[in-house]
Amino acid sequence: MIYWGFLLHLRFLNNLIMKLKILWLCLFCIGLHLRVQSQTFSAAFTGPIPDNNTEICFPVLVSGLPAQIDATFGIVNVCIDISHSYVADLRITLKAPDNTTIVLANHVGGGNDNFTGTCLAEDGAQGYLVLGAAPFTGNYIPEQSLNLMNNGMMPNGVWQVCIIDEVPSDAGILNSASITFGANPPPDPPLPPGICSITNALGCFCPDTNMTDCDLLPDMTASALIIQNEHTEYPGYLTLSNATPNIGYGPLEVRGINVCYCDTVIVGCSTPLCPDGSYPKQLITQRVYHKNGQTMSFYDNPAGTMTYHPNHGHMHVDNWASYTLRVGTSNPDPLSWPLAGVGSKISFCLINLGSCSGSPGYCLDTLGNILTGSNIPNAGLGGVSGCGNEQGIFVGSLDIYGQGLYGQQIDFPGICNGDYFIISHTDPENYFLETNENNNYAVVPITLTQQGVGPLNPTFSFVTNGLTVDFTSAVPGVTGYQWYFGDGDSSNVGSVIHTFPAAGTYTVTLELFNGVCTSTVAQVVTVVDPVGLNEISPSITNLNIVPNPFTESTVVSYKLQSETSVKIQLYNLLGDFVQTVFDGMQQAGDQTMKIQNVPAGVYMMKISTPSANYSQRLVKLKY
Repeated sequence: MIYWGFLLHLRFLNNLIMKLKILWLCLFCIGLHLRVQSQTFSAAFTGPIPDNNTEICFPVLVSGLPAQIDATFGIVNVCIDISHSYVADLRITLKAPDNTTIVLANHVGGGNDNFTGTCLAEDGAQGYLVLGAAPFTGNYIPEQSLNLMNNGMMPNGVWQVCIIDEVPSDAGILNSASITFGANPPPDPPLPPGICSITNALGCFCPDTNMTDCDLLPDMTASALIIQNEHTEYPGYLTLSNATPNIGYGPLEVRGINVCYCDTVIVGCSTPLCPDGSYPKQLITQRVYHKNGQTMSFYDNPAGTMTYHPNHGHMHVDNWASYTLRVGTSNPDPLSWPLAGVGSKISFCLINLGSCSGSPGYCLDTLGNILTGSNIPNAGLGGVSGCGNEQGIFVGSLDIYGQGLYGQQIDFPGICNGDYFIISHTDPENYFLETNENNNYAVVPITLTQQGVGPLNPTFSFVTNGLTVDFTSAVPGVTGYQWYFGDGDSSNVGSVIHTFPAAGTYTVTLELFNGVCTSTVAQVVTVVDPVGLNEISPSITNLNIVPNPFTESTVVSYKLQSETSVKIQLYNLLGDFVQTVFDGMQQAGDQTMKIQNVPAGVYMMKISTPSANYSQRLVKLKY
């Protein structure tokens, strides 16, 4: 009996020990679960954010977490505190140990200050960060979902909160940054109807509102109002401010591709100077975003070059804008008016330095109506901005170049007082794809008063006789004449008889010098050949292409003065022949020709008659 009692007692003790072990293990598991349920890791150091396109990454050391993060345990939020006088300069990203990267904030907040105690989470009570305004305080939904990180990756290692200030002047400091991991990270919230970003196209509009599949192209214009308000005349030159608003459906974005040239020779992009003393030019592409329902994709198109500029210490996009002083004529195309002065600055870095809402009257549609963010579809859409290898101007934003900046002037030594026109032309070489290629310039009348006093009532008269025209000028006090007939010929006598090579319309310019300064006058002169109208093919007039760019087809229209043979051909930008659109005889009068069934791309259309050749750029978009 004692033996069996001892065995029973021993069994009881073993059971008790086993239960205690199980209880201890359960308590350990509960404790472990509680320990990993929510952990916050802070940045190893904080400090200044470099100004003007130098990215800085602040490390966050993460350890002791489970082997993977997912929908059951993962990132809950990222919190930042940044003092910065213009938070819209900033692009903030989160980089995982395996280099997976998401965008937390991308040029948000307008022109206001600071992220103060800002936490980014998928259940942010303050709503989407892209729809908010600085100062940002509280909980917001980031630009891209944190759950893109909760994909089964190993969380332990070095995470990084990376910040790049893409615009000069304003500076800031990171005060703190942290990442919190916990159980059951909040799921992605539904997107509100108005959200439109480079990562989600749900709320983005196509130019044709009946479509949900389209390219979102920029539409770059020029502001007349800023030139009217901000220009200063000096003897021999004037300074001016300039602004280039984007009123299109997509951002203008350019990126250097690290292929650089000195003249035509490829060199390393780190080459300090070319043999001729200039800086190497780097090839760039334009990024075009494409909406297909909720999905946003993109493609890159060649778009010219960018060059380092030592006066500013950063990269400039070449041939971005041109400034000219011109003499007005009756020609409806102001870009054809005679030049009186040329600007010295043509290259710029492309930055969001203002908005259509914040600069009333700077953004106008083709009818002259004022546009703001509220009546520009997709306002705020964009991905990059600044002065580095990635630059851009968001939808509804504009770049501004103050008249005090280096090169913001038009030189016109020796001209006289009088009435002229300032013309600012954005993208004069048509490097960039846009929704409208015909509204890129602004025309501003100006009366110069600080130059020399010119000849009284400068003018000239003319009498036509077929292709021969008798030009006369008898302005008092003139000591020198210079005629430009618009056909390549010139003359330096007061009265002259000139024979034009063919029938057509020419802009004839006369410069009059009185010993003090030069006045310029110009008139449009039309000549006809009464003998050769039926023998020599006339020039094409009224050439128009609508729409351009196009998605399916476009219509080319023009006018012929008499029957002639016409050939229309397409070439790519390398000069390679693509196809013949038309080749044959056409009657006098208005003509139309439809172009379709060509792949997406940029083409040069050549129209040839026996007497002349014409070229026009065509853009076929993806659809």
